[in-house]
Amino acid sequence: MLRSRWRRVKPFAIASLDKSRRGNLIIRYWLSIIVVDFFTENCYNFKRMNNKISSLILAILLVVIFWGSASNYFILMAAVALLVIAVSAVNLKRVSYSWPHLLLPVLFLLAAGGIFAIFTSPQLRLWFLLLAGIIFYLIETNLGKEGYLLQTVFLLSSFALYVGLFSLHFYLRLNPGLLAVLSFFLTGLLAITGFAGFSQPAKKYFILLIAAVCAEITLALAYWPTYFMVNAVILFCIFYLLWIFAVSAFFGKLTKEKIFLQLTMIGLVLIIVLSTATWTPLFK
Repeated sequence: MLRSRWRRVKPFAIASLDKSRRGNLIIRYWLSIIVVDFFTENCYNFKRMNNKISSLILAILLVVIFWGSASNYFILMAAVALLVIAVSAVNLKRVSYSWPHLLLPVLFLLAAGGIFAIFTSPQLRLWFLLLAGIIFYLIETNLGKEGYLLQTVFLLSSFALYVGLFSLHFYLRLNPGLLAVLSFFLTGLLAITGFAGFSQPAKKYFILLIAAVCAEITLALAYWPTYFMVNAVILFCIFYLLWIFAVSAFFGKLTKEKIFLQLTMIGLVLIIVLSTATWTPLFK
């Protein structure tokens, strides 16, 4: 109010005031600026501190709950579900209904739960939980932003989710058709998260295309005589290529050099993985 009152005072009116009234008006104006800036800065710092504290609490809960539910897979699934609900409720206040940003912590929790279930050594599980807790804290403190850190976490979560998907098929002997359907929906969620920050109308067609291609490749890999880790690497490489090409196209930076570089890198990875992998017997 004092600022608006100062702006309404015309220069000739200020000059007509005596020195004492003019000095009082100037002092009140600058005091209003100091008070407003002080409270604004403190509210901003309090909000940042509150976000850090809540992020730290969620990261500690991840470590404690996962470690406490390690004895039973059904308890672990229930723990992951409860964490997903709690994290979504907290993040809903931070980023509102920005689905790509809301999905990233959820996908990371699902990926962490899947990898944690695969490990059998208590030492490996403990080190993995400590690392997962640190990464999850970084996710929560940087949620809503766009940067290389969250992109790296997104790619790691994608690979871990594909490992979990193929491990289910390996251990539970899922029907290949059901596996392909699960891959379609999982890849769709990953594509939605990976395209955060883009508003192009063609984005939804890219999401459907990537999900459909990965589902077809999953159906083919279900009949390959390779272990689940090899299948996950192959599917992730295909997903990564489609995703990075789409993102580069959205930015207008998709060039022949970038295509050649990415294809060469992925080709080398696939050659190394397939040439060193242990293949399962075709007939038992």
